[in-house]
Amino acid sequence: MPAQEDGLVARGKRTIEALQNGSATARGEFEAILPGLSAIAESGDAVAQEVLGGYYLEYGNSPELAYGYFKRAADSGNPAGQRGLGHMLVNGIFVERDSVAAAAMFRSSADNGDMFAAFNLAQMLLRGVGVEADIAEGLRRLEEAANGGIAAAWTALAGWRAGEGDAVAARKFYALGSGAGDPKAMAILADYCRDGRGGEKDVLEAVRWYLRLLDFGNGDGVHEAIQLARSMTDEQIVRAAQLAGRASDAQALIQVARK
Repeated sequence: MPAQEDGLVARGKRTIEALQNGSATARGEFEAILPGLSAIAESGDAVAQEVLGGYYLEYGNSPELAYGYFKRAADSGNPAGQRGLGHMLVNGIFVERDSVAAAAMFRSSADNGDMFAAFNLAQMLLRGVGVEADIAEGLRRLEEAANGGIAAAWTALAGWRAGEGDAVAARKFYALGSGAGDPKAMAILADYCRDGRGGEKDVLEAVRWYLRLLDFGNGDGVHEAIQLARSMTDEQIVRAAQLAGRASDAQALIQVARK
């Protein structure tokens, strides 16, 4: 592939990521490169095809085009294309729902290093959807995805361990999920630390994660943080806010807690 085409495909991937992160200008930027990217995809480039598949599925309001691009990329062995096709198959988007074919796509994609596909396959293995239920492989795939950077996989592992009654392991995995940036894990870990589940009570860590949820627009833990702060020293509150990356909230929390 010529260097300029490679650069355009890479730009397309970056612009899709910007769209996912809520960029107000990314859509216009993507549409500006759409003709060139489409030409590259039509020449048979699988990466351009999977990028366009993602765009048309999530932002271009054209599941038919998304399916076509994902199918071509998947047929070329492109892992992201296989994952995208699996997503459409398992959810019945544009095509008839086919969990068996979806699981096969996710497996092939995961085996080729796509960690999102590994996470999706794990869910199907654990529930016996599209494949015979296999708890051992499902948990192995979850851990593979978690170690591959999928924060929600740590949370799923934690939930599984919690369901087995192993609060210690659950707390460990919720901590890993929180550290990786999953707000669901943060909310649950804060409760575990507050209540002493799976380990000792740790009000500083509880307040840390309740405050951290604010970064995701979730204020559900503010009341709990205030209640816990009433029993903490000012220094502990400041430290918790610092650990949450919200040092500027410390004084407000101290003021409310001391009323």
